[in-house]
Amino acid sequence: MDLFASYGYRGTSLSRIARAAGVTKGALYWHFTDKEDFFLAVVDKVLGEWNKPGKAKPQADNACGFQREFLWTFENMARLNEQNPWVSRLLLIITLESHKISPRVLRAIRKANRRHLDGFAEMVERGKKFGVFNAELDAEWAATQIFASYLGLAHLWYLHGPRFDLRRSLTRAAHEFLGNWSAAR
Repeated sequence: MDLFASYGYRGTSLSRIARAAGVTKGALYWHFTDKEDFFLAVVDKVLGEWNKPGKAKPQADNACGFQREFLWTFENMARLNEQNPWVSRLLLIITLESHKISPRVLRAIRKANRRHLDGFAEMVERGKKFGVFNAELDAEWAATQIFASYLGLAHLWYLHGPRFDLRRSLTRAAHEFLGNWSAAR
């Protein structure tokens, strides 16, 4: 990941990776067919860190519980970034070099992004079901707003480090979404 972050996708060769890992290029080819395959393995590892069991997500069965769950989701995104800044680093690389990355890699990234968007949309639908969110709220659009807000704040945090309080910023965004999308409005 350090090599991709330092030299970009195109500037990171399997030779450079092999040197940094202290193995031969042939050893890499034993495990990976090409650089794309290696990069996808890095992506899987980095994103897999996010899917490790951690602090249990509260399961809502009423409006109050849903609000707690919604806020927990944003707090958890901050926690995961703080524990593993590689996710932000990976997203920056992909964003900056999307025109240089192969269609195969982009498809994998888009698929991962779609899973996140679908998860956010499902959460918004549940919020509507519990009467927390306005019944007319477009869940797909709300999911896009959540994801875009997260990505923007995570990028700021990654670029500015401890001077930017990611946890506080994500918590504030969550509260603003709850207020702006409220069924009581």
